[in-house]
Formats: sequence, C-alpha cells, structure tokens
Amino acid sequence: MNFSALIRMLSFSTLLFSGGMIVCALAALIAGETTQLLVFLVTAILMSTLAAAALVLTGTPRRRAQPSDGLAFMVIFWFVMALVSAPPFLMGVANSSVITAIHEAVSCLSTTGHTAFDPSNGPWPASLVLWRAILNLAGAVATITFAATVLAALNLDGPGIHRTHLFSLSDESFFDSMPRVLRMTVMVMAICVLIVFAIEVIGGIPPHTAFLDAASAFSTGLADPAGHQVDVTRHVRAFALFLGLLMGSLGLFFLLQVGSGNLSAWIRDPELGTLLVAIAVFAILAAFCGLSFFNAIGWAVSAISTSGIALVSPSSTHALPLALQLAPPLIGGAALSTTGGIKLARIYVLSRRVGQEFVRMGYRQSLLTFEFRRRIQSDRTIMGVWVYLVAYIMACVGGLLLFSFSGSGFENAISNTVGSLTNSAHLVDVQDLPGDRVTQVWLILGMILGRLEVLAFIPLFTASFWHR
Repeated sequence: MNFSALIRMLSFSTLLFSGGMIVCALAALIAGETTQLLVFLVTAILMSTLAAAALVLTGTPRRRAQPSDGLAFMVIFWFVMALVSAPPFLMGVANSSVITAIHEAVSCLSTTGHTAFDPSNGPWPASLVLWRAILNLAGAVATITFAATVLAALNLDGPGIHRTHLFSLSDESFFDSMPRVLRMTVMVMAICVLIVFAIEVIGGIPPHTAFLDAASAFSTGLADPAGHQVDVTRHVRAFALFLGLLMGSLGLFFLLQVGSGNLSAWIRDPELGTLLVAIAVFAILAAFCGLSFFNAIGWAVSAISTSGIALVSPSSTHALPLALQLAPPLIGGAALSTTGGIKLARIYVLSRRVGQEFVRMGYRQSLLTFEFRRRIQSDRTIMGVWVYLVAYIMACVGGLLLFSFSGSGFENAISNTVGSLTNSAHLVDVQDLPGDRVTQVWLILGMILGRLEVLAFIPLFTASFWHR
C-alpha cells in the first residue's frame, strides 16, 4: 500500500474543505454570527496546518499509486473527511455529542441530508446551513469522481457502468488521472446548479433559498434540514427542483452526452429509458394509492433520485404502502450520479438478461446476446451484477438486524436500513433520532457503505489488500 500517496491525497482534500470553512466564516461575519465565525476560523486554521504539515513530512511518493491505492483512498476519504467536517456541528450549535456531530457531517457528505438535531432548538445559523450546502456539493463531486475513476478502474460494476472517456489509467500514478475527471465534474455541477438557481431567481424565489435548492437538487441531498417538511409542489420552485433532480439522477455520462450535442446518443441511452419507465411505473402506483397526477410524478422523481426534498407534502406520501416507498430508492439513478441504490444500469442489464432466459426456455440451443452502450455483455459481467445484488441484499439484512436489536420496530428498522444504504433522507426516521446515539452510529456506517457501493468495502477486511 502506498501510504505516502494516500496521506498526500487526504491532505489535499483537507485543504479544500478548510477553504470551504473560510467561505462559511465570511458568511458568519456578514450575518453577525460570532460563535460560528470563531468555530469555522479555528477549525480551518487547525485543519489546514495539519494538512500542510503532512504534505511537508511525507514528501513526494517514491512508488506509483495503483488502483488499489485509489480504493483505499476512497474508503478512508469518507471517514476522515467526516471527522474534518464535524467540528462546526459540535461547537457551533447546541450539541455536546461527538457522535451527533459526525452523523451530521456524514449525512451531508453522503448527500443523504437528514439531521439528528432536535428541531425544537430553533432555526439554524445561516453559516451552518451554508456549510451543509457546501458539504452536499463536495460529497456529490466526490461520489461522481470516485465512481468514474476508482470503481471504473477496479471494474466492481460488472458491465462497466462506471466507464467514461474522461478516465484512463496513468502510466505514472493512478491519482494523476483523477484531476481531469474532478474538473469536468465540478464544471458540470456548476452549470446544473446555475440553471436551477437562475430559474428560481427569475421566478421570484429569494436568492438564498434558490441557492440551497440548487445545491440540494444536483446533489440529490438536503442542504436545508427543514426541507423535508416543506411542500414545494407549486409554482416555479417545483419545476426548478424537478429539473435539478432529473439532472442529478441522470449523472455525468448523460449530461456530457447532452453537452456534446449528440441527440441520438442520449435519447437512446438505456439509463434514460430505464429512468423514465421507472418514474412512470411508480407514479401510476402512487396515483392508484390516492395521490394526484402531479403529486404522483413529483413523489416518484424525488424518491427515485434518493432525495430528501419534499416535492410532495409528507403527510400524503407517508400514507403510501411501505413497500412502494422503499422500491424507488432501492433502484436509484444513473451509475455516475449522486443518487444511491442499485443503479438504473444494473436494473437494465438484469432485466435484459431475464428476458433472454424466458426466450431460452422455448429455444434451449439459441445463442442470445445484448449490448449495453455498444458493448456485448458476457456471462461474466452478468455474474458481477448478480454478486453486487447479493451483497446489497446481505447489507440490507445486516442493517435490519442491527436496527432491530437496537430497539427499532420493523418498519423503522427497514426504513432506516434502506434509507442509509441508498442515502435517502426521506426514509430515515428522524423523529426519535435526536439523542439516540446507537441508531446514529448504525446510520453513519450505512450511509458510508452506501457511498462505497457495498462491494468496495469488502477488500478492506483482507490482509493481502493492505500488504500489497
């Protein structure tokens, strides 16, 4: 394991997060929030000093980094950056629990978005809400970048659903290939956020609300912790969030196809077709359960994007059957997106293979193949998808047992399990969460495991991985 390269990458990440804290400190200064100003400044100075010292002491790595080093960095990143991001949630609000502060940081970084703080403590300081928005956007960029580099290089996806022309293995070091993907991801994110922001501002929405909505929509998270209780099914705000969630769900590959002007390519993209079919199916089912036409579509988009944004009043969606509430987040969006879940591409591949098996029942000797993005899918790639699906099911069963043994009822246990693994804020039971440290710990692990797409976490438990 190339530990010096890992330390340098973590140090660079810490410096970037420290820069975000400086921005929040400026916001606190403008808003007159003295406590938050001091917390952000002190934390930024401390973290940047430690990161700079680590860069100086480690020096330039002598060995080239491998994809396995990238996997180690991806796993450690979520834990270390959660610790780096947590202090403002510990000293900037009425909170004395380190676990709650870390939970809040992981919830934002993983773009899940729910909060473990008691809403009776009053409104959040503006600088902390901005910090939540920055963490959601940083987590969105990290999620897409890791998927397009680390997971693509390790081929943990079976059919190659994370591949893109932006990434190719470097002859020098694995980490040399990541800046190109990072720059493109940031550029796409900035454009999408600007589109949603502009639509809302032109429609008369206050700029600060428009920014929070734009950050929440692309990251499919929740910058404003009160957002899950607000019904925004009307007017221009609903349209902007609807569009932003679609862009966040379709992800980098699809947005790059749109940007290139290749109309035929993105119209025929299998992830787009699968997403539209899934939204239509879930909207129809929700309409049968009592939702109006527009509310059913809004709920389906918000749910399949694994967003915590309440496009529909929670009082109406909570009446939906539990199985229907869990199904859309379990599917999730595109592979190179900020959504959680199994992913649309895997659902598409499995459905095509199941269809072939039905055909083979009548024609045993037939040789059938199908393509995914101009690649013929072999039995080996299909097996990779099945392995992932089995691992995901096992993670759900394990989470259900942990939450159940911690005292949660069945419905809350399965909702918290799926909500954390799919990074879906609207499924997490936040009513009893403040003060429940054990549940918060399980949610932290579930949210990080969801961002690692389950399988990426398994190699860490083997000694050979660290000795490589």
